[in-house]
Amino acid sequence: MTKIISAFPALGKTTLTQNNKEIFFDYEVYESRATIGLSEENKKSFFENCAKNLKLIHDANNYKAIFVTDDDRFLSELQNLGLKVTHVLPDVNNSENLEEYKSRVIKRSGFEWFDKVLKNDMDSLADKVKRLSETGEEVYFVKPGLYLEDLVPELKGCKKPFYFEKFL
Repeated sequence: MTKIISAFPALGKTTLTQNNKEIFFDYEVYESRATIGLSEENKKSFFENCAKNLKLIHDANNYKAIFVTDDDRFLSELQNLGLKVTHVLPDVNNSENLEEYKSRVIKRSGFEWFDKVLKNDMDSLADKVKRLSETGEEVYFVKPGLYLEDLVPELKGCKKPFYFEKFL
């Protein structure tokens, strides 16, 4: 069965998929650019359609995992379709881990991108973790230097072993 894994930026979704194209799929939504100028109604429609398209890929069961954005609007639409998602997030309970993650993102994409795209998500991360824990969704926390290929234990057949601390 195909697993859907939502992960924050700079955790290796694209790299892992490039190294394992036969078993992983990186479902790119580009929501921060794709929704510019759209009305709220059209944004909702955009995420509904993205979720429906992902469901088609998921239901074909051709991949071990599909990696997706952590955007709550998109994740909500996946939930509406009855799809279970595993979440990989920065560790809100460990300031050192959060700083390492932030540095990783800034090194990859620059401070301006972090500030424009990710800062609000980082600021509301504790609320997101609380909400996910209340719904019983599977959550894993990033540790310094680890990426997706080091994280979710159910994924096998990757070029690197998986090691991760499970939250729920």
